[in-house]
Amino acid sequence: MRRYLVVANQTLAGPELSEEIRKRLDEPCYFYVLVPNTRAMDYYSLAAAGGHVPMPALIMECGPSADQEATAQARRRLDHLLGSLEEMGAKAEGELGHANPLKAIANALESHEFDEVILSTLPQPISRWLRMDLPHQVQRHCGVPVVTITPRG
Repeated sequence: MRRYLVVANQTLAGPELSEEIRKRLDEPCYFYVLVPNTRAMDYYSLAAAGGHVPMPALIMECGPSADQEATAQARRRLDHLLGSLEEMGAKAEGELGHANPLKAIANALESHEFDEVILSTLPQPISRWLRMDLPHQVQRHCGVPVVTITPRG
């Protein structure tokens, strides 16, 4: 059985991530969904970007105003994806992780082994994860293939 680590937050409900997951459902597989618990101040919002950046509807107009709201939103997205995976017949579980995505992934790797990491992030230039070169850092840290998914504009 192939084991996949899915890492996402604001893009968790995006069609690109769902499409990538569906590609793997032809064989027995297990998904572990990790949602770094992003702080409210680190959320992308259209208002912060000057009000007009071509982005898909899955990105919120305004980010959460407090960390508790950010956590609640992340939890809802996680629960929704886990429910969708269950409906598709996939074995899946997940958790909210550390706000720092690299630390969250390192923590997940302490208790699980994966064949591939699927990293879903906002596109350039707004992605904090891409600015910190997260895909390459994860590849070096866990030694398995990393597929990076970004929403289409």
